Amino acid sequence: MGTIDRCPRRKYHSLLTVREPGVGEPLNMVAELEEWFDVGEDSEIALHSYDWGSSVEPSGIDLLERFEPLPRWTYAFAGLSVTRELWLEDEADAVWLRYSIEGLTKPIHLRLRPLIRCRPIHKLSSANPFMNGEIDVEHGESLRVVMHPYKDVPALIASMHGTAASFHADGHWYEGVHYEWERARGYDDAEDLFTPGEFRVRVEHDGAFCVRIGTTAATSHEPQVLTSVLSSRRSFVQELDDAADAYLVELQGERTGVIAGYPWFGEWSRDALIALPGLCLARNEVGKALDILESLATRLENDLVPNIPQSGDVPSNGEAIDASLLFIHATAMTAKRTRSQRITALQEACLDLVESIASGADPRVQVDAKGFLFVDHGPWALTWMDALVDGHAVTPRQGYAVDLNALWLFGLLATLRWAKKLRPAFAEKWSETAKKLADHFEEKFWLQDQGFLTDTHDGNHPDGQLRPNQLWALALPGIPLQKANKQRALAAVREKLLTPVGLRTLSPDDPAYQPFYRGGQTERDRAYHQGTVWPWLLGLYADAVAAVDGPDAAREEMMPVLASLSAHLRTEGCIGQIGEVFDGDAPHRPGGAPAQAWSVSEVLRIAKLAGP
Repeated sequence: MGTIDRCPRRKYHSLLTVREPGVGEPLNMVAELEEWFDVGEDSEIALHSYDWGSSVEPSGIDLLERFEPLPRWTYAFAGLSVTRELWLEDEADAVWLRYSIEGLTKPIHLRLRPLIRCRPIHKLSSANPFMNGEIDVEHGESLRVVMHPYKDVPALIASMHGTAASFHADGHWYEGVHYEWERARGYDDAEDLFTPGEFRVRVEHDGAFCVRIGTTAATSHEPQVLTSVLSSRRSFVQELDDAADAYLVELQGERTGVIAGYPWFGEWSRDALIALPGLCLARNEVGKALDILESLATRLENDLVPNIPQSGDVPSNGEAIDASLLFIHATAMTAKRTRSQRITALQEACLDLVESIASGADPRVQVDAKGFLFVDHGPWALTWMDALVDGHAVTPRQGYAVDLNALWLFGLLATLRWAKKLRPAFAEKWSETAKKLADHFEEKFWLQDQGFLTDTHDGNHPDGQLRPNQLWALALPGIPLQKANKQRALAAVREKLLTPVGLRTLSPDDPAYQPFYRGGQTERDRAYHQGTVWPWLLGLYADAVAAVDGPDAAREEMMPVLASLSAHLRTEGCIGQIGEVFDGDAPHRPGGAPAQAWSVSEVLRIAKLAGP
C-alpha cells in the first residue's frame, strides 16, 4: 500500500506487510525500494520521494510520465523510458518488482536500496542498537541477500532475477522521515528507516529484470502473480471479484476467516457475517461460507458470538449483541444454497443462540413481555455503531433498537421453521413470542408524522432520528409493516441518506450531523456514525428497494451508484479496492481503512444482482 508519487504519507504505506502466525498485529516489513540511476557526468536520477518535514526530496514524481493501476509506473528521463511494475506473489509473503528499460545508447548503473521497518503496523521505528544489520549474500542462479533484522521478526530475503548484480553492504539509518497524513490525524509522524545496503546493476542494453523481496526464498525465477490487474477490458464485477480475494484468508488452525479491512483490521465477527453473502455466496463459494460459520460457532463466548473471536485464553471484545443475530441471518442465507448436514448443525447452533440471548447471556440485553429486545442504558455500544469517546458511546442506541429487533424477529421466524424438524419443543416455546413481537413491531417504531421508522425507542419515547438501520426492517422478510409505510420510509432514506458512494449514518437535518470524517482520533470517532457515509449499507438499501418496489427498481437505482464506486475503485483511495467510509458532505472524500471487506462484498453482491 502506498501512493502514486511513491512518497509515503502514512505509517501504513509500505512495500511489504505480512501477518505472521501468533503475532497480534501485522508487521510492516519493508518501506520502499529506492532506485538511483547513474546516467553519467555525475548525474544521479531518483524515482522515489520522502517527506523530511521541511522538504520533499528527491522528487521522483517530476519524472513520472504515466501511471496505470496494475500498478505500473513509467518514468522518462535522460532519453530513457523506465517502467516499474509491482506484483504480490500468490501463496507467499513476497512482492516482485519488474524494471523495464528502453532507449539505452550506452551502459548505465542502477542502485537499488531496500529501506526496512520490521515493526507492528501501528507503531513507528526509531534508530536503535538492536537492529541486526548483518547480511548473508548467496550467489547462485540469482543473487540472494538474507537479513535477520530482529530476534522475533521473520527473516527478509531479497533476490535479483534476470540480470547480473552485486550487493554492497553499508548498513545505516535514514532518520526523520515524516508522514503528513499521520500528523493531520493527530499521531506521531516521524520515523527512522534502516537500510542494509544496496544492489548494484550495470545495465548495458534495453531489457527487463526483477527484484523479489519476501520472508521466504523464491521458488521460481518468474513471478507467480497474485492478480491485481485493472484495465478497460475488465468489468467492474471482475475487478470486485479480484478485490474480494484479499479478505478470505486461511488463519491459524487451517480455517477460513475474513480479514475485516486493510491495513489495520483483523478478524471481526460482525464484519465477517455482513460480508459473507458477497464474499462467499455471490461467488458460489458455499463451502467457504460454511467454513466461516463453523469456525465462529466453535468460538462462542458466554454462549454468544463475540465481536472479535479468539482462540485460547485471550479475552475478546464482547460488545456485539448483533453478531449473534447476524450469525442467524448469515446461516439462513447460506441455507438457501445447500441442504448438507453441515448447515443442519449450524441451524441447531442458531436455536441455541436464541435461547442464550433470551436467557440473559449478555446481562445488558433482555426480552420484554411483548418479545422485543431491550438494551439496558449505560455507556456501552452493542451494535455496529460502536464508536466510544472517553468510554461512552458516541451514538447511544440503548433501549429498543430497530435493527436489533428486526434481526431478532427474523431470527425467531427462521429458527421456528427449522425447529419443526430439529427441535419441536423450541417451536412450542417461542411461537408466541414471535407472534407478539410481530403484532407490535410497527406500533413501536413507526413515526407517522415523520414518515419513517425511529432508530431507537427508550421505552417511553422514540429518538426520532433518521438513520439507515431501519433498512433491516424494510429488507428482511417477515417484518410486518404496511406497504405504504415501507414506501414512505424508503423515500425518506433515499432523500436524506443516499449518496453516490453509500449511505449517510444520520440525516443532514439532524443537529448532531457531522459532515466530515477528519481530524484526530476523537474528532473522527465523533463523526464515525454521525453522518459519515458507509458503502456497505448500499447492499442493505438495494435489498430494501427490491423488497418494497421490486428487483427491477433496485437494479435501475443502483446503476449510477455502481458507476460512482467504479470510478472510486479505479482512481482514488487504495486503487483496486473500496474504502471503509466517506465524508457525509460532497465531494464525499474517502477515509478510514482504504480497503474494507464489507464495502467490497456488498458492492460486489449488488453489482452481480444488477447484471451486466
